[in-house]
Parts: sequence; C-alpha cells; structure tokens
Amino acid sequence: MKKKPITYDLIDVIHVPEIPDFVPDQDLQDQKHMDMMKAIAPYTKNKPQKNLTPLYVDYKTRKTKLELVLAPHWAPEFPPFNLARLSGVAKSAGYETHLTDVNIKAYNKYTSDWMPNNKVPFPLWDSSANWHWVGQNYWNDIHPILETLLEESIAEILSREPDVVGFSVYYISAESTKYMCQRLKQQRPNIKIIIGGSDVMTPHFQPDPKIHDYAVKGEGEAALLEILEEIESGIEHNNVKILNQPLNERININGMPMPDYTSLDFSLYRVPNGVNTEFSRGCTAKCTFCEETHFWKYRQRQAVDLVSEIEWLYYNKGTDVIWFIDSLVNGDIKELRAFCKAIIAKGLDIHWTGYARADGKMDTEYFKDLADSGCLMLNYGCESGSQKVLDSMHKGVTVEEMEQNFRSGKEVGVWASTNWIVGFPTETQNEFAHTMQFMWRNINNNINNIAAGVGMSVGKATIVAQNPDKFNISHFKYSGHWITKNLDMSGNHVMHRVKNIHIFLDLITPLADHDVAYPRRHKLPLEHYNVKFHNPSVQQMIEFEDFNYNIIDTKQTVFANNLVNEMFPLFRTLWRIRGGFDMEVFFNPAIDKLEFGDQYGGCEYTAIYKFSITDSGEWNADFIVDYIQNSSLDAKEIQTPDRQGVFYLQDDSQLATNAAIRARKLAKPHWGVGGRSDSDFWNLLNEEKDLNNNVNYTFNGHYNLSGKW
Repeated sequence: MKKKPITYDLIDVIHVPEIPDFVPDQDLQDQKHMDMMKAIAPYTKNKPQKNLTPLYVDYKTRKTKLELVLAPHWAPEFPPFNLARLSGVAKSAGYETHLTDVNIKAYNKYTSDWMPNNKVPFPLWDSSANWHWVGQNYWNDIHPILETLLEESIAEILSREPDVVGFSVYYISAESTKYMCQRLKQQRPNIKIIIGGSDVMTPHFQPDPKIHDYAVKGEGEAALLEILEEIESGIEHNNVKILNQPLNERININGMPMPDYTSLDFSLYRVPNGVNTEFSRGCTAKCTFCEETHFWKYRQRQAVDLVSEIEWLYYNKGTDVIWFIDSLVNGDIKELRAFCKAIIAKGLDIHWTGYARADGKMDTEYFKDLADSGCLMLNYGCESGSQKVLDSMHKGVTVEEMEQNFRSGKEVGVWASTNWIVGFPTETQNEFAHTMQFMWRNINNNINNIAAGVGMSVGKATIVAQNPDKFNISHFKYSGHWITKNLDMSGNHVMHRVKNIHIFLDLITPLADHDVAYPRRHKLPLEHYNVKFHNPSVQQMIEFEDFNYNIIDTKQTVFANNLVNEMFPLFRTLWRIRGGFDMEVFFNPAIDKLEFGDQYGGCEYTAIYKFSITDSGEWNADFIVDYIQNSSLDAKEIQTPDRQGVFYLQDDSQLATNAAIRARKLAKPHWGVGGRSDSDFWNLLNEEKDLNNNVNYTFNGHYNLSGKW
C-alpha cells in the first residue's frame, strides 16, 4: 500500500512564494469584508477582553540602532516571528532595526555539510538530540563545529555598528547565545546587550553583569521600547537592569504593528512560503507539569485583527502557510471558529496549523470548518493515554474526547500531530501501558507525528514543583533526578519508559496505513534491542486493559522491584498487538549515556532482558540486572561542603518569579504562598543527611521465570 505524505513537515504545501496575480479591487474588498463580518458574527467577540494593557508606540526620529538575534538552535521551518514582531514595534517607534537569524545559517550548514559529511554523529535538529545543546554537552559536542559560523555572524553584526543587540534565548540556545554575548562585549565593550525569551523567564536563570545590560522577564514589546528609550536618552546602570513584568499585566495583542521581516530571506527556511504568528498568548489550561502556562496570563486576539495580518502577508508576500505559535490555538473555540469562517468568506487560499488541546465541543462540523479554512493539522498535547494520569495532570480532557477529535479530523482531512510525556510521577506501569495502547488504537486515525519527548522532568515553576506532596514527589532529588516519596520511581525508571516508548514506536509505526514521524533514535535497533516476530504480518486491534505488572519479586526494595518489572508493559503490549516474538533489550552506561545523556541521573545500571512469548501467551523471561548507586553528588547541587551523597534537598517554595508565584497559588502547598519555614527547611536538611547515611539501593540479580498470559 502506498503511504500518504507526512504533512507534519508541510511538504505538500511548500513552494516558492508568489504574489497572487489577482488582488481584489476596493469594491470587492469591501464586499468580502462585509461577508466576513456576517459569517463571524455568531462566534466572535465584538471587542477585546477587558483589563488589557495597550502598547503605545510613539514615533520619533531616533539615533539608536538595534540588532535582534536568534542563536542556534531553534526550529528552522519559518522566519522567527518573535524577532519580526519586536522589529515591527521598534521600527514603528523610529529605531533602525536589523534581524540576524544565526540559527537558520547553522541549520543550512548542517544539512549541506555537517550531516552529509558525517561531521556530527547525531541529528542536531532533532528533539532527541536536544540534550547535546545544554550545559557542558554543548561545549563538548557542538561548539567546536559551530564556532566559526558564530564568529562570522558576530563580524556581520558588528559591521552594521549597532548600539544595542537583543537575543531571544531558549534553553537549547542558551550556550551559543552566551558565547555570542561574550564575544560581542570583548570586541565592542560599549555595546548594550538585551536578553529575553523563555529561558530568561525561568527561575534558574541568572544574568551575567559582564555580558548583559538588560534582562526581560515577561512580554517583550513594551519592555523593549522602555529599554531603547533609556539608551536613546543616555541613561546608564551600574548593574544588569532586570525588567520584571507586573504580575497581572496582559499586553493587548490586537492592533500591534505589522511584523517586520525586511532583513530576512524567506528562501533560506524550510517553508519559504510560510510564517509564524499568534492568535493568543498564555493558556487557558493549567496543566500541572507545565511552566509555560504560568509565563503570562491568557488573552485572545480577535479574529478580525488576525485576518488583517494574514491578508496583508498573503497579497504582499505570497505567504500562504501559517503556523500559530500559541500555547493553545483553540483556547477560545468560538473565536477560532470565527477565524475559520473569516478565511472562508475572504476566499484566502491558505494552509495553517497550531498547538491545540482535545475538546469534546469540537465535533465533526467544527472540524469541517477547520478544514475548509485551510487547517492541515492540529498539534495536540495528548501527554498520556491513561485517564488517571490525565486527571493528575489537570488536562481537563478525556481519552474518549481525544479519540473523537482524531476520528473527526480523519473524516475531514485534518491531521493529528501528538505530544506525549512518559514517566509522570503518578504514572504506574499499568498506566504507561495505557499510553502505548492508546497510540496503537489511534495510529490510523490521522496521527502523522508522535513526539514521545524525553521523559517527565519537574520544572521549578510548575504546580508539581510547588506542591510535590500532592504528586508523590520526594522533597529530595536522587542522583540528579526527582524520585517519588515512596521511592518506587526515579530517573532510572523514567529512562526505561523513554527507551521502551521509542522501541514500541519502531515496531508499530511501520504497520500504519500512512507514514508516521517520530523522534527516531537510530542506534536503538543497532545497540539497544533486537526482536524477531514469529509472524511479522500479525497486527491486532486491542482494547484498553488493566493489568498487574508486578511480576518479579526481587526480595529487596520496591525500587528494585519496579525497576526489574519496567520491561513487562512493553513486552505484553507488543504481544497483544503483534503476537509471538523473541526479544532482547540491553541497558548499560556505555550506550545509554551516549543516547540519553545524564538527564536521568548518575546511575550505573546494566541489564540484559531476554524475553520470548508464543502466539498463545506462553512466555519465558531471563533477566540479568546490576544496579550500582552512584555515591557522588553533582557539584552544581551542593549548597555547602558538608552536604554529600545521592540525596539532596530541593526547595522551590520561595521562588519569586511571576511564573512560580502563579503556580504556587494554584498548587496550594501546605506551607502556603510564603514558602517553607526555616524550621521545616532545617528538618529536611537533617532528613537529607539521614537518607545519605542509611539508604543504598545497589542491587543485582538473575531472574529466570515463565508464565502464561
């Protein structure tokens, strides 16, 4: 069977931008506008939300020159909307502005040279390699090959003699941004450097007075104008000036100056006929694992304002592909429907996509409007196939609603790109199996991408971090990763599930009736597992089931029991789908650290899992496991020299960022919004010492058993 194309990459709508031959005359424009207003009237609000802060742009002739920069790495599909938006604002105020996208230069160098000539041993722009861009890994693995290009870009920037250089920083661009800031300051000490973006908003970020002049923690438009006005006026500061956005401020995103792409070459991007834009800011959901939802308060852009921007780009730039960067494009499903009706009434032949959450109110008729307006795909935050885990995450959606949305999308031709979190702290092995069951049940319901992620981490400005007790999270990290209070799940267990979900996807996606993209870890079938199916043609639909995976009793600890039994959800789910097989799965530091880095802790874990099962369910398991508890503590986490060991206290209760404050109010920890008391903190320090003196989970064993499923 010929498989359908992967529209996740938008490959079927990419073309060289062409200005439409026909631009409606004024009379026709007026008629289309009236048609649009009539079509959207039942759905749209006739005025913006209340309590929004307007952006005032005062045009004057200015002398300050601004350069806005995106360092690698980030998505290479579209020109950076955030920089274009800020450039439009700055130019509207009279500041000469230029954009430099170093990321796209690096990406094109990667595709034309570094990758085909095997200069890097991993896929730099794949999410599975994100850990290579973080911390010391960047300097070891990436900077040596990237440095020349960064230096060339720095020289180009300085040749334009800017007074101010601004960087938008993500966690995966933090190190390359730091390098560029250092080199700019070395060569031009008087240059002013501004940093903003999601990484700057996180609690861990600390500006460096040697290389930073301003740091923006919040929305950028008004803050940028304030900074530029200071610099234009000659105001100096002795230290980094940090602009913290007021806790309850929401900038009105209607009526903003048009994004300015003048200095960017669209042909360099993977989708040269496309742009990003926004339909909202913030998120109506408050998922317990998410930091982004607390960055700023939600507000919705009016459909009329959005269509005006898209129509201008359509007729003046030939732009006909739109990727909405909203946290949630369907946060207001009525306003989204108004947008769809407006595009249809205007007759704009566009294609669009965006991040969404499943919603039971979006029926097949709703999806038909999405499709008729050019929606190719919705990018769903599914996270889990277990209703219990979804409820613990506060997703506010049911498994049935997700499946219904996928079926409706398939009926009208709207693809489903999906995002997942494995190893949520309340997720049992049975509930992890539900996620695999869900993926298989819906593999042919227009799912064209499965972003399996890298396993649950606990961001400091999340509801989970601000009330860990509620989610069974210990107050202490274990070997550099969170661990549950009853010590039955740690980074070691999470890494099992990450590896297993990728093995599972390797073995089920070829059975789909269309191509399904996912972050392929190509070394897994070469080094981490092998499998032989007794009848490769077998594929069976399965129902959700509850099953007790506590099969092996190690006679040691619950930590050991759960670790040894982590493989059974994969083995049983594969058997239910594909019948009998023989399989081996390997764990050892030599291969696991190369593939996954150190993000799951500092363990030394070696295992060989041999498993065979017949079509009728007779199985044999031969497991050899050896776990060594790492007694060294990551130096970054040591607060005082006398704190040594694998357990260490994590206290996020007094973080003062806007995101952390908002998360804490929703989390409602028993210590209140003011944080833990001093006595509570010192009691926990004593408990930390006790754990390090008395707990050691080192174990090994050989487990050979059989059974019948």
